[in-house]
Amino acid sequence: MTERKNISIVLDLLMIIVGTAISAVALNMLTRPSGLLAGGLTGISQFIHHFFPISVGLFYFILNIPLMILGYKYLGRKFSIYTILSIMLLSTFLSIIPVRLLWTDNILLAAIFGGTLNGIGCGIVLRRGGSQGGLDILSRIIAKYSNVSVGKANMAINASIVIASGFVFNSEIALYTIISMFISMKMYEVVLNNVNRVSVLIITNKGEDVNQEINQNLHRGTTMWHANGGYTHADKTVLLCVTVRGELPSLKKIVKSKDPQSFITVISTQSVIGRFHQVW
Repeated sequence: MTERKNISIVLDLLMIIVGTAISAVALNMLTRPSGLLAGGLTGISQFIHHFFPISVGLFYFILNIPLMILGYKYLGRKFSIYTILSIMLLSTFLSIIPVRLLWTDNILLAAIFGGTLNGIGCGIVLRRGGSQGGLDILSRIIAKYSNVSVGKANMAINASIVIASGFVFNSEIALYTIISMFISMKMYEVVLNNVNRVSVLIITNKGEDVNQEINQNLHRGTTMWHANGGYTHADKTVLLCVTVRGELPSLKKIVKSKDPQSFITVISTQSVIGRFHQVW
């Protein structure tokens, strides 16, 4: 069990490095040299850099400090550790990767592929349980406590950046920035929501305890009913919980901590009709 957990952590860290590197390449070799703005705090850092000749990576790290504290308070220890690592990596990559065009000097292609790669990079990090900081933290808090996905929350917040870019630069840059942000949001959705929802059936002797832990720690609802074991005829509680695949490790840990003898089965769920919070 410990070995499997260690392998999972190593995989998480490797994917966070890969996802962060992809985003940094997209920003420094497609988005920034084309004069476009990135979304979130990266875009704000670009604004500041436009007026003050200080590294975008350094500004990005400084602006993230209060949001890291907020993330630790509302989103937990694992998320905070992974996010701090990702922020440090992205700040470093943005400082060392040269700002020059890669593949194309066409602004439209740069907007399309810059947004695509950035969305993939951010989505990979979020999928592994962290984020690249900035408005991802704020958006994930919004998504956790409301029925709004991270991609849509980011898009709503980034609207102000687009408006500001129109005033500071020009309207054409703002329009290309909208294209880049829209594509980035769509890639978020593709990476995060691909067969992402699952239905979990839990058979346990401690239904009330398990239910309470799921409600409090994952903010997920459950449906409970009583059953009898077909072989033992012992009384059991069955819980049905619909969640996202990224939360499965946390859900399993909660259930097993309350009832090590519990039985868990996971079923891929194509869609959910009704009240369901998409926390990614």
